[in-house]
Amino acid sequence: MTIHRRTFLRTGVTAGGTAALTASLRTDRRASPAQIPWESPIPYEEQIESPVHALRPVIGDGKWIFNEPPKETGYLEPRTFDLSLEMHLRGVGPARNISAFTAAPVEFPEQPIENIRIERRGCQAAVQVLASTAARFALSAETIAAGQIISAVARYRLKLAKSHMGFQEAMFPEVQEIPREDRINLGDGPGIRASSRAVRSVAKEVAGDLRHPWLIAKTFRQWVWDNIKGQHQDYTNVDTALRKRVGDCEERAAVFVALCRACNIPARLVWVPNHNWAEFMLVDEAGKPHWIPSHTSAYSWFGWTGVHELVLQKGDKIPIPGKPPARLIYDNVRCIGQRPDYFFTASLQPVAESAEDDAGPGARQKLKSGQWKLVGDHDAQKFMRV
Repeated sequence: MTIHRRTFLRTGVTAGGTAALTASLRTDRRASPAQIPWESPIPYEEQIESPVHALRPVIGDGKWIFNEPPKETGYLEPRTFDLSLEMHLRGVGPARNISAFTAAPVEFPEQPIENIRIERRGCQAAVQVLASTAARFALSAETIAAGQIISAVARYRLKLAKSHMGFQEAMFPEVQEIPREDRINLGDGPGIRASSRAVRSVAKEVAGDLRHPWLIAKTFRQWVWDNIKGQHQDYTNVDTALRKRVGDCEERAAVFVALCRACNIPARLVWVPNHNWAEFMLVDEAGKPHWIPSHTSAYSWFGWTGVHELVLQKGDKIPIPGKPPARLIYDNVRCIGQRPDYFFTASLQPVAESAEDDAGPGARQKLKSGQWKLVGDHDAQKFMRV
């Protein structure tokens, strides 16, 4: 059946916890094996980390991608998108206790989810909430035989909005009272050791005599842009990025997060297809917490986000059942017996509100490698992050 927005909220997707959205099938869609590119399956790995590569500066066109702060504030110009997440497994021999996982979006103010429809073939499937900011689409099957195909598809209808709240220093007191629930975004995390000597040394030197957390965070963001050279690579860790002064967009964002945490400013990573940035948290005079975007690669914005991006996950200490907290929800296949071939893919497509409207750019397809590729022939695709 379809999970509608009110049901989705009521089951706790935005409230956190580990409850599963156990939506049963609307249909048992029978995917033909010929439609699935099994000819060159990717090698089996216990965990497949999606590439994070976006480094090229994005100027924008001023319309689909803002290149300067807009006059309006709020969650601006929401656009409708269809998202599909697909997991297909083909048995190469007998196996049992099969499970597969891929990151699934949850609802944020800039990303309301209207409904989800789950389809399956030969398996069970559900969206499992891991934290208030992260979830995964999970497939499970008792057994699989040679040549047997099992599949699960989650189809989302959601909206993506630009975010400009008009944040500025004067909105926040210099002395911050951090809410208990946000203290998880302090301290160390996987690949982000805010307590390391290197991080504390850089944080102390760069922050200098600054006292206001807004100015400290803004100074850290500029320091990352000026001192961590962009370089395509697999993720290392913050200490390595500081020592070598190079990193992919993930290292650059992680360095910003670690520096903020070293100065007792809550911060976290934000993942979108093939890219990430950071957010830091400040509490206003009324005691309300605000998560503030800080872009350290590709986009140059501080305090706002001027593009429609699918948020796959926020946070970098995600609780995984039976495992240590994870920086990132990986594509993951597990079983006992002969490992099946598998193929994970995803598709993001803008939807026009009417036949006369322009659906806009931003269509993406997730490849077998885990990389998301821009697709479509919209004129504004040339302004999109690649």
